[in-house]
Amino acid sequence: MGGQPRSLIFMKIINQLIKYGFYLFVFLLPWQTRWIVSDASLNGGVWEYGRMSLYGTEILLIILLILGLINWSKSYFKKTKDQKLEEVKEELKGQKLFIILLIIWSGLTIFWSVDKLLAWSGLLNLIWGISIFWLIESQKIDIKKIGYALISAGVVQSLIGVWQFARQSFFISKWLGISLLNPSLTGTSVINNGSGRFLRAYGSLPHPNILAGFLVIGILIAVILINQEPTKKIRYLLNVAVGFLTLGLILTFSRAGWLALIISLIIFVVYNYIKKREQKKIIWPLIIIGLIFLILFFSYGDLFKSRLTGLERLELKSNQERISYYPQAFSIIKNNWLAGMGINNYTLILYKNNPNLNSWDYQPVHDTALLIWAEMGIIGLMLFIGIIIFTFKNKSNYWPLILAILILGFFDHYFHSLYFGIMLWWLVVGINRKTNSKSTCFSF
Repeated sequence: MGGQPRSLIFMKIINQLIKYGFYLFVFLLPWQTRWIVSDASLNGGVWEYGRMSLYGTEILLIILLILGLINWSKSYFKKTKDQKLEEVKEELKGQKLFIILLIIWSGLTIFWSVDKLLAWSGLLNLIWGISIFWLIESQKIDIKKIGYALISAGVVQSLIGVWQFARQSFFISKWLGISLLNPSLTGTSVINNGSGRFLRAYGSLPHPNILAGFLVIGILIAVILINQEPTKKIRYLLNVAVGFLTLGLILTFSRAGWLALIISLIIFVVYNYIKKREQKKIIWPLIIIGLIFLILFFSYGDLFKSRLTGLERLELKSNQERISYYPQAFSIIKNNWLAGMGINNYTLILYKNNPNLNSWDYQPVHDTALLIWAEMGIIGLMLFIGIIIFTFKNKSNYWPLILAILILGFFDHYFHSLYFGIMLWWLVVGINRKTNSKSTCFSF
């Protein structure tokens, strides 16, 4: 009798650590603090996609995963053999079957990868991402609180982005994962017009487009929560947050981010109208988003014009570079269409095919689906598509988040190529799964 209360207290503590540790993980996710375990270079320049890194949030995620497995084992090993068998059968269906097959297939691609260490690194990032999905579904984690953590993180990132744009610089901190941002330096993302070079908002992330993707997810989840929230005070705070998030998004000057937000909101409103759902609560966030866009458009018309027309020198160069990535991808896919050339090996193959370029010229194709096809073949791509289909079939209220990522993924690669993007992707998939989850052996 004496041992049982201690055991229950121990499990309650673990549950609390998992829940609040996960909210902390979401809040800290944009910070790029990392230990570069093994640096990498190509032709004397930094090769980001060859680096082996351990992120601060990665350590936190590993701790949460260990706690989650302890929690799971306490429940699982109390069940009978027949219960375990029945539950495993139930798990091996639908979306989870595709996820399990994705892990297996990703592991198999290591065997034919040119650089197996790189492939192992890619597989590990995939496993960490899927562990986010598992933790959300299996633990007692509140989706709304995940949303609040993500929105809060987005507001912080937006404020940093506003500071960066206003000051046209930002401090360096290796402990926070922030590198030098100076619009006069080559390699810094800027808008160029007749008046000079203007720094785009980065936040603490490695590129303005990545910050834009994160803020789009933040805005959408805020709008969804506003539509669900009965309390006026919380709706007011969420509307304020939408204002800050929108301000940060605009100052990234990410065309893909703007497009993803606009299309997702339009489809969300039209869908609710067709389904005859209440939409009065989301009128204010839509007005706020529209007003901030208009105010900044009239305040920085020249910068918007430069970015939207794409006629300035740097814009033309950027567009030409993006277009040049597609023939490279199609060439690789043509030779590896079935099985791919191995997870996380894309930029290395580019180097092998043309070893005389600058290190920064070896970039993944700016299309997530093509990148997955090139690295993991048509089989890997079909597994991802299956996961997406089942995510929409879950009929979650958070489906606009997936839609936004699909739009963003059409113009960029970070949801498959970079740690942050992979974690964000699986976070969104987990949010959509949790709201309609009927899990068995992986839930307690």
